[in-house]
Amino acid sequence: MQLTSLITDSECHDILQRHADGLVDASEARRLIAESLHRSAIVAAVAKEKGGPFGPQMVQDLAVEMEELLFQKVMQTEPGGFDLDLGLDASASGWARSLLRAGSLSMLRNIRTRTTAKMTLVDPSPMRQWQDDGVYANSYSAFHNAASVDRTDPAHISQTMEDAADWLRSKTRHLRDSSKLAAQAATIMHGYGVPALVRPQIMERKRLKALVDAEPGLAHRSIAAMRSLIEGEPIEAIDEGLMALWDDYSFDQIDTITRAAPRVAGVLVDSVLADRARPSRTVLRSFRASVRAMGKGRGWARLAEETCEAFIALEFEAYSSFDTTGADYRDERVAGRRIAILKAPDVFARALAFKGQRLGLNETDMYEQLDRLIRSLTDLEVKVPDAA
Repeated sequence: MQLTSLITDSECHDILQRHADGLVDASEARRLIAESLHRSAIVAAVAKEKGGPFGPQMVQDLAVEMEELLFQKVMQTEPGGFDLDLGLDASASGWARSLLRAGSLSMLRNIRTRTTAKMTLVDPSPMRQWQDDGVYANSYSAFHNAASVDRTDPAHISQTMEDAADWLRSKTRHLRDSSKLAAQAATIMHGYGVPALVRPQIMERKRLKALVDAEPGLAHRSIAAMRSLIEGEPIEAIDEGLMALWDDYSFDQIDTITRAAPRVAGVLVDSVLADRARPSRTVLRSFRASVRAMGKGRGWARLAEETCEAFIALEFEAYSSFDTTGADYRDERVAGRRIAILKAPDVFARALAFKGQRLGLNETDMYEQLDRLIRSLTDLEVKVPDAA
């Protein structure tokens, strides 16, 4: 797969260089790039990765949807499509994989919804099978649960949960507020073997947080609705934004968290919607240095600094929970954060337009790259000591 990606990137780079040299017009360059990405194994690999748990037919249907999305985005000239001007400094195959992974669960939901609608015309009462816990489930569930017995060994789960709880106890006394919530979420992810939720950008986070705060239990109901949707069962009307938080979860993971105590889903959702804990000055210095290294040319150092400030304002608290300065200073930091958030779209646009930058082809790419850089310095990860 790595060799295929290198070949694809090389082909796309040659096409973009010919476009930059005036030898190929924009429309032809996009068509050639679309053909190169179509020939690669990227769509098949991502479809298998995301649709595999649901069976070969789902993988095939998902690949068709992904091919259409990839072609549409490569040919799209408006913002959000493939940027020919920035493509020389980034990986076309990496851009394609990020695009397909980001849209995979939404596509799976659409496919499942269409399939369910068709099946109700054929068989409104599908055969059901009795499970050991006394709950009826359709035949897919019975097969799926039987196939995953080895992953649910009680001794393994017990030890994993114990390790995670020990780690959390060792961290709690040193953490406050958002950082404590992040540690609780990290413990859950380790203990249950699930990934982080999809993190929306700031305005969507605020909107969803207001919904969750106003309605206890909504987080758990959102993942239960996702499970019902995939199973083809009737679902409760849940905000689409809340459903999308679980887009990176496989069916196994959705099923696991649905069956857990409702507070488990609540912590995961609360954590992903909260502002992240303010990093230390040392971490911020390292982050800024990393971003400066992602570009070159006159004016990049200053623009990189502005880009860091905008991203930090969008993602993190205005000041640390450990800050002991007065209320006036804190109010000043909050006001400064608001201003940086308002300026962020302009800052990101200027950063993307800078010819020497390597942060990404579009705002989504750039935001994800900035997020990877800061997470490498700040993420809480459950690390269990090696056995003696």
